[in-house]
Amino acid sequence: MSCDSQELKHVPLFALLDDEEAAVLASQVEKKSFAPRQRIYKIGDTDGHAYVMVSGKVRVSTVDEDQQEVVVDDPSHGEFSGFASML
Repeated sequence: MSCDSQELKHVPLFALLDDEEAAVLASQVEKKSFAPRQRIYKIGDTDGHAYVMVSGKVRVSTVDEDQQEVVVDDPSHGEFSGFASML
């Protein structure tokens, strides 16, 4: 699904982009929806994607040495996750 350039400008990091810059960025990103509890990415992924939270809820978690889930991030609207996969 394509991304609307004006929707991107509601994300704090992109708020200062002019209309042309926002349009260029929008042409390079893809808007995705995910099912509840669907894994979006996992530690070690090298696919080069970062995610901006537009709506809904997401929980970034890992499993500790006792196999217990540990929440490491809980991004809200306009926040990012997945940057490590871009390195």
